[in-house]
Amino acid sequence: MIEWSLSPIFNSYGVVAALMVGMALLLFVTPSFGRVPTIRRGALIAVRVVVLLLLLLAMLRPTRVYSTTKQQSAVLMLMFDQSRSMTLPSTVEGKSRWQEQRETLLKLQDQLADLAQDFDLRLYGYDDKLHPLEMKEGKLNLPDEPSGDLTDIGTTLHEAVQRELGKRLMGAILLGDGAQTAFSPQVEMPEAGRELARLEYPLYTVVFGPTGDVAQARDVSIENMPEQYTVFVKNELVVKGALRVRGYVNQAIPVELIAENPSGEKSLVATVEVTAREDNQLLPVEMSFVAPEPGQYQLTLRTAEQPGERVTRNNELSAYVTALEGGLRVLYLYGDLLGEQRLLRRSINLSPDIQLDDIYVDPKNRERWPINLDDELTFANLDVLLLESVDSTALGAANMQGIATLVERGKGLMMLGGFNSFGPGGYRDSPLADVLPIEMGRFERQDVAFGSPISKDLHLWGKLPMVPTQSHAITTLAPGADNASVWKSLPPLEGANKFTDLKPRSRVLLETEAQQPLLVSGEYGSGRVLAFAGNSTLRWWQQGRQAEHRRFWRQVILWLARRDNLEQNDVWIKLAQRRFNPGARVTFTAGATSAAGEAIRDATFTAELVSGDGTRQTLRLSQDDDVMSGAIDEVTLPGDYLVELMVTRQGKQLGTTRANFQVLDRDIELSTPAAGHEQMAQLAALTKESGGKPLAPEQLPSLLRELKERREELLVEVQVKWQLGDTALDAWLFVLAVVSCLTVEWLLRKRWGLV
Repeated sequence: MIEWSLSPIFNSYGVVAALMVGMALLLFVTPSFGRVPTIRRGALIAVRVVVLLLLLLAMLRPTRVYSTTKQQSAVLMLMFDQSRSMTLPSTVEGKSRWQEQRETLLKLQDQLADLAQDFDLRLYGYDDKLHPLEMKEGKLNLPDEPSGDLTDIGTTLHEAVQRELGKRLMGAILLGDGAQTAFSPQVEMPEAGRELARLEYPLYTVVFGPTGDVAQARDVSIENMPEQYTVFVKNELVVKGALRVRGYVNQAIPVELIAENPSGEKSLVATVEVTAREDNQLLPVEMSFVAPEPGQYQLTLRTAEQPGERVTRNNELSAYVTALEGGLRVLYLYGDLLGEQRLLRRSINLSPDIQLDDIYVDPKNRERWPINLDDELTFANLDVLLLESVDSTALGAANMQGIATLVERGKGLMMLGGFNSFGPGGYRDSPLADVLPIEMGRFERQDVAFGSPISKDLHLWGKLPMVPTQSHAITTLAPGADNASVWKSLPPLEGANKFTDLKPRSRVLLETEAQQPLLVSGEYGSGRVLAFAGNSTLRWWQQGRQAEHRRFWRQVILWLARRDNLEQNDVWIKLAQRRFNPGARVTFTAGATSAAGEAIRDATFTAELVSGDGTRQTLRLSQDDDVMSGAIDEVTLPGDYLVELMVTRQGKQLGTTRANFQVLDRDIELSTPAAGHEQMAQLAALTKESGGKPLAPEQLPSLLRELKERREELLVEVQVKWQLGDTALDAWLFVLAVVSCLTVEWLLRKRWGLV
């Protein structure tokens, strides 16, 4: 249906009429044509009338509106499996799954080329990664052989869908054997299916390979065990895995957790029994392990060979545990939201070996004082306690006595400055009076928490630069003579508490330029104690001195915990994964850090590969900033291996470490003879509301024909509006017509001698 309308300029026909009348009158006020014959006069007037009509057309701006159909764009996605499991036998005798899948795709290529005219066709191969493929001149350029070492259906399907977000997806066709062999997929298959269902995208699955009945595939296998863990000594580690059971329904199957310690000694950690109620069921397995000492451990989940089981190489799986020397636990109590806590917590949390728990003691909640710290103040849960501007009344006598006992038994305590710290906070008559390394006067108490005014005599005011008094583990921010320069360049404190008297065995580590003590150390029983008069080192961080802020507070905590030996270095090595198939490339990184957490750059790194038979091979390392990188191009023989690293500096050994890895005696990609018909069907069923379903290979041509017919769903009716002057072509044609008329009029007058 076509509709015409006019859109006069200024939305007024009156304006157009007035302009036309005015221009028409011009025809009668032009110079006389003299004795021009009537025919010639009429011709000239006719040309000018045409010009007026063109101008009238331009001022009325005719508009045409009509309806038409337009085809929307839509995506059709096809993914095929190119992992090595496709080399296993298919249901067609004498053919592999890959050959059957390849023949199926080649039979479809004409239909796919035709569909590419109507849809945006996306073709992908997949293994543990997604591999885009393009049709060239209507032909599929398929790989000759499948080469992927692992299959990750969930992650690759999710990635393919993410690439098409915001577009209409007519369907996703997933071909393969349904064998999910990736150790730790980023996206599990059900999660990818639920994402398709949420987007209302239909998924069609096509499986190649035998179903694997009980007689063909009686098997138990350990799966889904992470490759490596990192844990602190004596902390409980929950080891997770899964047992897949085929053909042994309703039978109790024992699973053992075996640990091999850094000395090579093996021990049974725990045993659990699991029972499958359905065939091909994947059952979770969890057991706990506690590393008694630092080092590298190998944990193995193992299940015994079952009667009639053909494949036994998949009955165990190993993971590697790096047990670190016990991490430090710090409790930070603060009663001032404007003090150190704002950035001190950030600095401490940058150290992975320090766990910080913090509690804000709100002065407005005095009715809940003393606070309950029964769980926090236990010997096992605490290494260092930091107190900042917390009134003694908030802690109560019982908590303070508990703190004193912990310090006496070897824990560390630091009290920071504030209006509710030290004497002003009421600690003179508390159980912590004997613990702190300073003396507090009888009249220092100020109940700021209860609304009393601040006594200026109890504090130092103004900007207070800090000056180290001696070489100490806490105050060493730079080597040698540079240390004093670093301290001099740091922003000063914004005020501090005043320490009038010190205990005899205390030591002043930092003081003002006027030699007023700012940081005082002492000991109580087996524990170390610090009294810090300031609470504004956060200004270091705010003015770009984050490294010094982090180092200072880390060294405070290490000293309080008696781990302040700056020569105690951490030599480390990391492998991205710990389990490899034969022939895989093994990569690793290595480095060394000081006890202060800073990278050691001027060191020599030596790495060796040690095979199971004791054979050693020197490995080449390359440096990338603070990290060393190495690679083993190929390890072919199955077994346990380790990479040993030794770090030296100026002829002195800084430390050694090792990292184990395993070359599997079984090829996980080829260890399961049965195809995953059930899980592929379940994946498609998640999208059944939008039309998804499992299909046999021979049903694919009819599916593609059905999708071809559905292209009419993409036709939508749209209104098209045309108005004179909307396009550049319209404007040029109009100008050309006017100029042509005027040119004709001028040529006629020229020819007739009127100009």
